[in-house]
Amino acid sequence: MKPNSISLFSFSILLSLFLLHIQCSSTSRSEREYASRNSGDEYEESKVSSGVSSSPKSEGKPQENKSPKRMMIYTVVVNLQSKEIEPKVLEIIKLAETFGGYALQYSSQGTIQLKIPQENLKNFLSNLKKESHNYSEDVSAKDVTEDYLDTEIRLENAQKMRTRLLEILKTAKTLEETLKVEAELNKVSESIERWEGKLKYLSQAVQLSTVTVHVRQKWEPVVQKEYQPGPVGYPFYWLYLGLGKVKDGFIWLFIQEVPKEK
Repeated sequence: MKPNSISLFSFSILLSLFLLHIQCSSTSRSEREYASRNSGDEYEESKVSSGVSSSPKSEGKPQENKSPKRMMIYTVVVNLQSKEIEPKVLEIIKLAETFGGYALQYSSQGTIQLKIPQENLKNFLSNLKKESHNYSEDVSAKDVTEDYLDTEIRLENAQKMRTRLLEILKTAKTLEETLKVEAELNKVSESIERWEGKLKYLSQAVQLSTVTVHVRQKWEPVVQKEYQPGPVGYPFYWLYLGLGKVKDGFIWLFIQEVPKEK
C-alpha cells in the first residue's frame, strides 16, 4: 500500500470517528438538557473530548434549578362595531402606533392585521375595548420554549463542529482530504444558518403579538318622525283623523257584538 493511500485511509478513519463523537455528544447533551428542564434532576456533564472526569458535587450546597422563562406566541382576534368603518380603521391603526405597534395590512372593508409588542398587548386591548361598541376578543397562545432551547443546543453543537473542522482543514495534506473537509464544512454552515434563522423567527414571534381586528357596520333602528302639518294642511289633517274615527264607528256598529245583559 502506498504512503499516500495510508495517509488518506488514516485521515478518513479520523474524520469518521470525529463526526461520530460529535453526534453522540450532541444526542447526550440534548437528553441531559431535556431531563434538567422537565424533571429538575441534577446531573454533571461528562468531558468526553478531554478525557477528564467532572468535579464532584459540593456537599451541603444544594444546586438551584431555575426553570427557563416561558416563551409564548400570542394571537388575538377582535370583533367590534362602528357607525363608520374607514374612520374607525384609521383610528385603530393610530392607537396601535401609540403602543409601539404597526399595521401589516388593512382594508376599507374593516379588516386590520396588527403587530403589537407583547409587553403592551394588554394595555392596547384594554384601550381598544373602551373606544369600541359590541367588542369581543379571542386570545390564543402557543408555548415555544422547548423548541427554542432545542434549537439553541443544535446551533451550539453545529458551531463547535465547524470550529473543529476548520482545525482539521489546516492539517489536510492532500487535495482530496481538503475537498472532503470543505464538503463537511458546507453542510455544517448550512445547518448553522438554518438554526440561526429559526431562532430569529421565534424571537420576533414572541416579541410581537399578532392582532386581527374585524370592524363591522353598527346597525341603528330608523326612528319615524311624527307628522306635523303646516297651516294649510291642518284642515286636511283633521279630516283624515275624522274619517279614521268614522271608519272605526262603522266597524264597531256593524261588526262589534252588543254585550249581553246578565
